[in-house]
Amino acid sequence: MLLPPFLLVADDAGRVQAMTVMLTRIGLANEVRVSPTLSDAKAYLRGCATSRLPVIVLTRAIVGEETGVALIEWMRGQADAIAALDVIALVDESDAVACTGSQELGAILVPEPVEMRALIAAMKSLALPEQARIDPATLMVRVELWPRPGGVSRQ
Repeated sequence: MLLPPFLLVADDAGRVQAMTVMLTRIGLANEVRVSPTLSDAKAYLRGCATSRLPVIVLTRAIVGEETGVALIEWMRGQADAIAALDVIALVDESDAVACTGSQELGAILVPEPVEMRALIAAMKSLALPEQARIDPATLMVRVELWPRPGGVSRQ
């Protein structure tokens, strides 16, 4: 079975690069799929086979002229496995609307700028199955995150 990716919904190239580097530094082996717009993220999720849905969706509070809350609302309104995907909302703590809206929709909040410890704590709180593997080329431990057995579930 192929390792499921993360979906990062963000339009700022600098933030995208910083997040992908951070995920690699943490030691996560999952590929990062980037969607620069909410419509691109929706199309990607609609087009995924259930077995290839992302293990976690990471969305910024503001993506272009839309909000990450709008994406989470759309996801929760879907009639299939998309509705149950785990979401980490990357938010400005002073944006009460984004914080409240994201939490009410079951997302885990991580304040921006994103710090490694906060991101790790958010991912750990999801209690996803993980498997450690040693990369034979670098001898570094890489952690794979997998969906929960029996499908994904929200908190």
